[in-house]
Amino acid sequence: MEDKDYIYHLITIEFNNQLDASQKLELQSWLDSSLANQAEYNALIKILNYHQRLHQMKRINIDRDLSIVKKRFGQLSRSKKLLLNFQRIAAILIIPLIIYAAWNIFDRSTTNEKIALLKSSETAYGVRSQIQLSDGTKVWLNSGTKLTYPDEFIGQTREVKLEGEAYFQVESDPDHPFYVDLNGFKVKATGTRFNISNYPDDKDILAYLEHGKIALVSSVEGAPEIQLKPLNEKELLVLNKALRQYNLQQVDGKKQTAWMKGTLVFKNDNTADVATRLGRWFNAEIVFDDDLQKSGYVFTATFKQESLEEALKLLSYSSPVKYKIISTSQLGDSSFSKRKVIISKK
Repeated sequence: MEDKDYIYHLITIEFNNQLDASQKLELQSWLDSSLANQAEYNALIKILNYHQRLHQMKRINIDRDLSIVKKRFGQLSRSKKLLLNFQRIAAILIIPLIIYAAWNIFDRSTTNEKIALLKSSETAYGVRSQIQLSDGTKVWLNSGTKLTYPDEFIGQTREVKLEGEAYFQVESDPDHPFYVDLNGFKVKATGTRFNISNYPDDKDILAYLEHGKIALVSSVEGAPEIQLKPLNEKELLVLNKALRQYNLQQVDGKKQTAWMKGTLVFKNDNTADVATRLGRWFNAEIVFDDDLQKSGYVFTATFKQESLEEALKLLSYSSPVKYKIISTSQLGDSSFSKRKVIISKK
């Protein structure tokens, strides 16, 4: 997450023409990252300009200058005094008009360059939620997910940042494409429905298209572009984060989006996938023993409203496995550890 105090510090140094080469690169990188940042930069520069002018005005010695004017005024003829009086009256009337005009210009420019305030919605592990963005886009958040988004979309694009899993129902607007930032990659859409899984500890990003079109673009400066044609409907993109390689798979759409309706579906899934998804769903640590992991066994099961204990019982009934639940313990900060489940062969 960016340090706004440091960014503002860089802008102030730049305003005073004191930026070194490395600081210029940092500031330029921040400016290039989004239109919202550019709008925020322009607004801050205007504020600094106005502050500088006010500071200069405070340095004017009004009493001294008024005294000089009075002495000169006393030496003038009657006709010149009348003329000066008229000029003073005109100045009194004109100055407020100038201030009013300047305020209107500043107010209009800041209105046209609004600064979007970033907000975030988070779901704890074991919890799911739904939000609606300012453009009408609906987003469902799965367990252990964080979505960062502006309170209002400004400029030519609509952009959010995702850590975790979310389903997007994007309002159609071809002139303002919708981007989901995935830390190094972005998914681009206009009006469509799709699901993205981008948990920080997962090696893959998964993007499932239910309807419409989405495409993948790189968001790392200098990195090679990933050319990807828009996915077909019911197609899953599996992108390896480290290798920057992907493949496309035809999948069962119900499995990819079942979590939105409170259903957890496994269909020929290996032990690693089951451990990860089951653990996030029930906010528990799931561990398969070595023998079971090496066996290559796959699981097919559907859980809806079951508790962790009920789900494990069903899993043991339908598969040759047994389980052991280790109770939680209190940690040094008075919080409690996650429940731990060890699954092994019967």
